[in-house]
Amino acid sequence: VEEVMGFSGAPEIINGRLAMLGFVAALGAELSTGDSVLRQLAEEPTLITLTFILFSAASLVPAFARKKGDTVGPFTPQAEMLNGRAAMIGFAAMLVLESVQGAALF
Repeated sequence: VEEVMGFSGAPEIINGRLAMLGFVAALGAELSTGDSVLRQLAEEPTLITLTFILFSAASLVPAFARKKGDTVGPFTPQAEMLNGRAAMIGFAAMLVLESVQGAALF
């Protein structure tokens, strides 16, 4: 339980997965609609919240089962952690830049 509720390990992996999902979804929606991330969040809060809850729950299942993730080719736990951290920074940077500009980036 400590692994699941700590600051690193499972919580960082879950937040990284959500950041990867959020960054790619926000970028794709912004490219297709021209709406900023904050506008997207305001227009579909329920759907976005339910998606994040679903992905969080799905990410917790292996953590409680104490099952180690399998490594398949370049898809290693270290790569997932690095990609998740990059997505967290990217999502935060996109929010800051759009707030400063007052408009969508793309």
